[in-house]
Amino acid sequence: MTPITREIAKRIATTRYEDLPAEVTGYSKTLAMSALGAMVAGPECVGSDIVTRYVRRAGGTPEATDLGRGQKTSVEAAALANATYAHATEYEDDSFPEAVSSYTLFPAIFALGEHLHSDGRAVVEAFVLAYETQARIGLACREARRLGYMVLCLAGSIGCAAAGAKLLKLDERATTNALSIAASQGSGLGYQTGSMAHIVEMGFAARNGLTAALLAADGFTGQPDILEAPRGLFNIITAGKAENVDGIVSDWGRPYRVLEVGIKQYPCCYHLQRIIESTVALRDAGMLTVDNIEDVQVEVNAFFPTVVQHPEPHDEIQAQFSLPHAVAAAMLEPRVLPSSFSRAKIEAPEFKRLRAKVRMLVREDWGWTPTGWTPRIAYRLRDGSVLVEEPKRSKGQPPELLGFDACVEKYRGCVDKVLAEKKIAASVDILRSLESCDDVAKLMQAVSI
Repeated sequence: MTPITREIAKRIATTRYEDLPAEVTGYSKTLAMSALGAMVAGPECVGSDIVTRYVRRAGGTPEATDLGRGQKTSVEAAALANATYAHATEYEDDSFPEAVSSYTLFPAIFALGEHLHSDGRAVVEAFVLAYETQARIGLACREARRLGYMVLCLAGSIGCAAAGAKLLKLDERATTNALSIAASQGSGLGYQTGSMAHIVEMGFAARNGLTAALLAADGFTGQPDILEAPRGLFNIITAGKAENVDGIVSDWGRPYRVLEVGIKQYPCCYHLQRIIESTVALRDAGMLTVDNIEDVQVEVNAFFPTVVQHPEPHDEIQAQFSLPHAVAAAMLEPRVLPSSFSRAKIEAPEFKRLRAKVRMLVREDWGWTPTGWTPRIAYRLRDGSVLVEEPKRSKGQPPELLGFDACVEKYRGCVDKVLAEKKIAASVDILRSLESCDDVAKLMQAVSI
């Protein structure tokens, strides 16, 4: 059996910024900006205030910035808070079929990087290798998601450990231990979507991964084959159905999975993105109006309702996982923003009327998979005609990746009401040339309230 845990650690410990393709490092800066914007915006989202109070009560050595307070706390607490804030926006950038996110990693990387005064190249280096770690694990353990795990957080704990190990400059042995310790802390349940527990799971991953790296740096150890052993993580979370485990090593960096990350346009579940986009396009073209819709039927596969599971939302988080609410927002809102999922919109009569017209039809014959299928949206109009859309993908999804400048609008949409224009401009400049930044603490200072 290939020593997967050790081989991952070897690649993390030995790969340098110069070894990474320019397109990978370039896109990583765009993803860093997307994640940082959500970290800044997230403290205003539902549930974040509770996490802010929790971190304040816990105290801790002032090492890294909690963006909810603009004050410093321990590295682990800052990562917990900022990752929860980022996830609370539901703007997180995802890749499939591995089902992991860049947003899990950047809060941990920025927290530890701020404490260590790491430069921008070290940040990008850590991100790419950490993303490859969690993505390759996600690809091998797709069955875990079918069984109910939230792989985004489970594999993300190990990804954050990989990032921490890289920033701490751990050798191969210590990095192996960091991955092993993180494997004992990896968790996350898909059923939590639509609840506060769902948003904090990303925070747990960031905190736990850094805890693992910091323990390993001080000599703590774990089983060096914890991922691939018969009673190791892969077999446990997939019930013995891990796929192409050796491919984690043989396919590593061929190409780097960072290039499979899609950037969300709307602050809600990934699986609602193309449905919203199609509805907005028809509305803007004048083909669809609130008054001429009789009903909307959306055909989906068997996977879809396991995540998008709140037809009539009762709070803001449920609304982000509600198909009827997403369609209503696409019709009623000039732009679909975080405010589109507010309690005021949930309770608005016009939203309630439109939600009542949207139906989900689950096509069991389409199978159970997060990707590789296309929804069929039928808009039946009052005159008896039917408009049908079958969107393959939404804007910003691979292979049509957004460039840095195209993502600035999303970043500004997150930070405009939080930061002064001078701080926004400064942070964009640093992110644009992140590889030239001599201390990532300057970036965190630029976005602190």
